Amino acid sequence: MRRALVVACVLSSFALTALAATPLPAESTPTPAPMVTTGVTAAELRSTAEIKLPNNSDLSSFPNPARIVLKVNVDETGSPTRIQVVQSLTPELDARVVAAVRQFHWRPAVLDNQTIPMDVNLIVQVLH
Repeated sequence: MRRALVVACVLSSFALTALAATPLPAESTPTPAPMVTTGVTAAELRSTAEIKLPNNSDLSSFPNPARIVLKVNVDETGSPTRIQVVQSLTPELDARVVAAVRQFHWRPAVLDNQTIPMDVNLIVQVLH
């Protein structure tokens, strides 16, 4: 059996925006508390599963290594959800890679000491 190798995990852009309120007249304007944030810690891949490809997979028409790009939502528990194939190789290989990625475990992203869901782009390179 051939193996696919996970070589890169790129976080999708994650932006925080602040909302501005319409100011009230000076006599009724409460002093707003300063907003302090501890920042965002990105999701981190902790464990993977082996991706087995059939020996009869014809990858000769693809570059070596071939790439499958996935968009994965890592939920608050570190589980991969909503896995989408962004760049495909073949339906069979895509399905095998998605099945393996469902078994991956992540450390969830953290914002202000609270775990949050985060989308990540996952690049899987298939060596042949």
